[in-house]
Amino acid sequence: MISNSLFISYGHRDLVSTNWVEQLKLYLAALRRQQLVEIWDDGRIRAGQDWRAEIKAAIDRAAVAILLIGPGFMASDFIAEHELPDLLEAAKTRGVKIYPLIVGYCNYKQSVLERYQAFNQPDLPLEALPTAEQNRILNALSLAVDEDLRHAQSAVPAMPAVGRDLYSAMSEISRHIAGTHTAFAAQCRRRNDLVQTLRKRLAIKKMIEYEKFFLRYYDRLNAEEKFEFDQIRAITEGPMYLGNQALLDLIEQSPEVTRALPELGELRQHLVFWLNKYERVFLKRPQMCLLYAGVEDGVPFPPRLGAKVKSWLAAHAPAAD
Repeated sequence: MISNSLFISYGHRDLVSTNWVEQLKLYLAALRRQQLVEIWDDGRIRAGQDWRAEIKAAIDRAAVAILLIGPGFMASDFIAEHELPDLLEAAKTRGVKIYPLIVGYCNYKQSVLERYQAFNQPDLPLEALPTAEQNRILNALSLAVDEDLRHAQSAVPAMPAVGRDLYSAMSEISRHIAGTHTAFAAQCRRRNDLVQTLRKRLAIKKMIEYEKFFLRYYDRLNAEEKFEFDQIRAITEGPMYLGNQALLDLIEQSPEVTRALPELGELRQHLVFWLNKYERVFLKRPQMCLLYAGVEDGVPFPPRLGAKVKSWLAAHAPAAD
């Protein structure tokens, strides 16, 4: 059986300021949901297990390894004496693909890994970059891992959806973008009407962001306002969620679309954040009717994307028989 296991190696001290493992998993979540990747890091080791044996077994079945490299990684005796030699041997004998990702300033160029091309510039580790650039690199790495695993499993019969051709995938993407845009526009109209009603009834003067507005005044909604609130939330739970999930699935199943139209890579970043917030925040908070992920997260929805996809389709329309 061809492995789809991804091994993540890291130094615990490199995660003190930012948990890079969780940030990386955020971008790999769509692959995991489609069962395209089995993600392994030492957080999976349970009490009572032989942790050295568990790590060795995970390395032995890995097809891809991501090394989150910072001063903690470089200083770890266990990594230097056990994990790293095993990973480099696996790369040499089994063709395991290794991705060094520099997360913190360290002496990467003076290490045994120097002959391996780092995924990002060693002199500009993730900790030195703005959030949007960090997100771009993590997104690009997840796409590269996706492509590697698909190539490794090319001998396995593909699911029908994965075999869709580029033009067909773009057409589906265009349809779902249009659908979510229509839903969003309808939601904005209802949102604005409800906000105006509340501001007038409660004599609200202060302007605050929409999500926080409804969290603050949820308990003061009357019956009619609560009904309207539920209609707005239903749009988030229905066409917005379903459309965004379908778009992410299409991009994951047809990675060639991001090469044809790079803005779809930016859309993927946006969708990963939106869906993660939906699962981890929105579903747990009945006081929320809106869900936004964008500029403040460093992952805005690409401007004029719907028009760009339509232009691509017009330029690449199949010739008539």
